[in-house]
Amino acid sequence: MRHDVTFQLFVEVDQISNIACPASPIHYQFDPVQTTKTSVHGAINMIGLARRTRARILQASTSEVYGDPSVHPQPEIYW
Repeated sequence: MRHDVTFQLFVEVDQISNIACPASPIHYQFDPVQTTKTSVHGAINMIGLARRTRARILQASTSEVYGDPSVHPQPEIYW
């Protein structure tokens, strides 16, 4: 299901994958307020949904949160 996570979602689920934030600097720098809302409100809303339904949740992010890496793309073992 695709959903704008800045709005609450009322469905019955047993698993949630929240991979909502744009990964490209061009996209997330275009509208930084909406990007922040997607990240913060989205996580809060999806965690609330998981709590209500007792679902497992996968919360994913981009490597951009780690700053300026020396390796592109970063492998899973990257520090």
